[in-house]
Amino acid sequence: MRILFILPDVDSFHKLNIHFGIAYIARVLKDNGYKDMRFISVSSEKEYDDVVAVAGAYKPDIVAFTSVETQFDTVIRLSQRIKKALGCIVVCGGAFTTLFPESIKDIRSLDGIFRGESEKAFLKFVRAVEQGDDYRRTENFCFYDGSNNRVIYNDLLPLETDLDSIGFPELDIFDFQGVIDDYAGVAPFLFNRGCPYNCSFCSNHALAAVYGKKANLTRKRSVDSCIAEIKNADKRYKFWAVHIWDDLFTADRKWLYEFLDKYRSGVGKPFMCTVRSNICDDELFDKLKQAGCYRVHMSLESGNDFIRNTVMNRNISKEMVVTSFGLAKKYGIEVSASVIIGLPFETEEMIKDTIRLLGKIKAESVGVNIFYPYKSTHLWEVCDKYGMIRRDLRGNIKERRESILDLPHLNPEKLRYYYDNFEDMVRREEGIFSYGKLKMKRMAKKVLPYQAKVFIRRRLNIRQGGK
Repeated sequence: MRILFILPDVDSFHKLNIHFGIAYIARVLKDNGYKDMRFISVSSEKEYDDVVAVAGAYKPDIVAFTSVETQFDTVIRLSQRIKKALGCIVVCGGAFTTLFPESIKDIRSLDGIFRGESEKAFLKFVRAVEQGDDYRRTENFCFYDGSNNRVIYNDLLPLETDLDSIGFPELDIFDFQGVIDDYAGVAPFLFNRGCPYNCSFCSNHALAAVYGKKANLTRKRSVDSCIAEIKNADKRYKFWAVHIWDDLFTADRKWLYEFLDKYRSGVGKPFMCTVRSNICDDELFDKLKQAGCYRVHMSLESGNDFIRNTVMNRNISKEMVVTSFGLAKKYGIEVSASVIIGLPFETEEMIKDTIRLLGKIKAESVGVNIFYPYKSTHLWEVCDKYGMIRRDLRGNIKERRESILDLPHLNPEKLRYYYDNFEDMVRREEGIFSYGKLKMKRMAKKVLPYQAKVFIRRRLNIRQGGK
């Protein structure tokens, strides 16, 4: 059996070349004897011909896409071309098909979609295809029944509670060393699933509802399993630091402190992770620092109390924000802060509130996104109710860099101006007027030495006849 995984990432904000959902599925397949797998990440429409050519040369039995809402049009276009060229089985999973399985109804190039976490379901599906059985009966699978003009929803397998049983994600399918090199020598890991919070711009509550739950609470792997995965990767790949991608890595103190103790003694590399302002204190940052944490990511989202707490449902006071960022600096830990602008009911003055607060807390890195109303989120419902969504723009904008909203208090040109100049405005608020030079110095100090080593290593390998 040959299985080709495709990650659509066309003109996206993320620039992904790895997907942990695919990695865990690949691990289960490999452990059960299916080792002939390939992965392609598609970043531009110009690559469509190349994707079809690669698929044609590989001759997969199954092509499996994963997709979020803004990439599903790419799935449709590519699946049509692949289906026509190869005639193989083509399916799609991911957040979008989990939340909107009825999307299969009008797409004849997809044989079906998967809902929910599907490591075990996909294994059953592959076995059914291999044995010539009716794969459409697989749990988590949905398909269009043309004879009855309806979508058939199969039962969902329960959420996995023993994450250790899945095994480590299969990383070789991505050229993991290349992923590390692209991230300036930092290796990404994702251990735990879920988040205890329900921010209004996130689909966390909707994903929980698929399983009849009110919240998508965090499910954790054992600490020993996580440490073992990092050690295993350290033997096989070269990286100087670890980036933990968990939605909220520091939520469970008991689990966290056990991890930090074992990480410090067993791994010892610098690492970065996510923190939330309302669950920060001296003890937390002291433990993080002692274990080797050099940077945390905290989502500020907005410096305006109304937008942050009423519109976005963050429930984090401005005092909590200032205190948490101050604590990080107290313990010598860098902070990256992310914010969103262009939200419903936001005014230009509210954006300035965000700039002023960022100027006060002085984060080492600032990331800004323009709000996108993802379907199934509470804020999408708000935008839809008030007629803010420009449906003629859906699929025709750059996600998180342009707005599809008709905002009464912000015109598109003004919003774009703030997006394009946001970090410079923040640094000016801090009193830094030559931010461009400062940014280049920081980049040269941290990134360029590693990139130089990668370049030298590659050149030596080429001279010695390596691959």
